Amino acid sequence: MTDMKRVLVTEHMHEAGYDVLAAHKDIEIVRIPDIERETLKAAIKDVHGIVLRSAKLDIDILQHANSLQIVSRHGVGCDNIDVAHLTDRGIPVAIAAGANARSVAEHTLGFMIAAAREFRILDDLVKAGRWAERNDYRAKDLKGAKVLIVGFGRIGRLVAPLCKAFGMDVVVADIALERDLAESMGCRAVEDFRPELAGTDFLTVHVPLDETTRHLISKRELAALTPGAIVINCARGGIVDEDALLAALESDHIRAAAVDVMSEEPPRADHPLIARKDVLMTPHNGAAAMSAAIAMAEVAAQNVIDLFAGELKDEMTFNLEGLQKP
Repeated sequence: MTDMKRVLVTEHMHEAGYDVLAAHKDIEIVRIPDIERETLKAAIKDVHGIVLRSAKLDIDILQHANSLQIVSRHGVGCDNIDVAHLTDRGIPVAIAAGANARSVAEHTLGFMIAAAREFRILDDLVKAGRWAERNDYRAKDLKGAKVLIVGFGRIGRLVAPLCKAFGMDVVVADIALERDLAESMGCRAVEDFRPELAGTDFLTVHVPLDETTRHLISKRELAALTPGAIVINCARGGIVDEDALLAALESDHIRAAAVDVMSEEPPRADHPLIARKDVLMTPHNGAAAMSAAIAMAEVAAQNVIDLFAGELKDEMTFNLEGLQKP
């Protein structure tokens, strides 16, 4: 790189990411006070690269970026970016592939255990002085339970062996299935998850959000689950139909749910899932382990450097297939 490149970092990331950018004297780091639409429009006019977390970049904003060469996501989901617009312009959208997978996988297992053992309810019981009620609750065992993992990508492949370690019957489902890999882990592998819902005790989703996966888990899928099943979503809000989830909880068909993500973030204060004791919620921070924060910042920054040097890796390029089309 010889020309000065301006890189906009829309939101704070771990200092390790800034260090990657600052190590190059021909990089100017641009910071902004907020991610409001007008702020973004003004900031992106003459930047060559963008590193972003949750800031929304739609076509109305992106059309102001006349010098843009890359958008690098601090994470792996790109539903806050108009990828189609950038692809049409020949601009790569990079992701921090694999950087947060371990953190999200462990968050998923934490949810699974906490929901199965009703930790939230039992914690309230002790603190309210209702110790005598402890025998009114019975934990759901993980050992011997059937877990259906929908999505066998980077995160699903880490969740599966963790579940196996607890003695669970693991079924993995993916439309682009790597059957040999799944079976080498001792898992049963299927392409269509729906026939497996009957008999499933734990359902966890690990797929990206797009028009093919929105409300992938809805009324029909929830009804097909074993009564008393537990549903977990550490992927993206909207993959699980929240209205259908609420109805399944209200009818006592499913025992509990655990969600790190919502269709609207943050959710409104009166969202009906918030008040339920059979719902565990975290604020979309399944990737919040310090190791993941450092790795995502470093990879997001390095992707920008690699693109400027003509060395962006294919596996880091979210819209690679679109860019390769003639």
